[in-house]
Amino acid sequence: MVSLYEEIVGRGGIAPDYFFDRMDFAECVAFLNGMRRKERAELERTRLVMWACLSPWSKQRLSPEDILKLDEMPETTASPPASHRETEQLMKQAMEQLRERAERIMAINNELMNNG
Repeated sequence: MVSLYEEIVGRGGIAPDYFFDRMDFAECVAFLNGMRRKERAELERTRLVMWACLSPWSKQRLSPEDILKLDEMPETTASPPASHRETEQLMKQAMEQLRERAERIMAINNELMNNG
């Protein structure tokens, strides 16, 4: 669950309170699929620019796939947890992991402040 938080809040820019209080599992899946499509489009643009720059200098006829191969990215499909109890349990586990991580960060910060 921590990696889900890192992806959606860290890389995706969603507010933490929205992620914890209002976002459901299906919305997380849809958001991640959208992020993957966006990243894929950026890679495709990069590949086309590389191809346009390299193909005039090549002795062979190049295709964009010759320059950079992109793996197929299947859409993530997931079903939401079966019950409200299961959802609450997953959220409790996620919160506990986040608390542990925050405590580790605070310990490192305190150590740096005391030694610095």
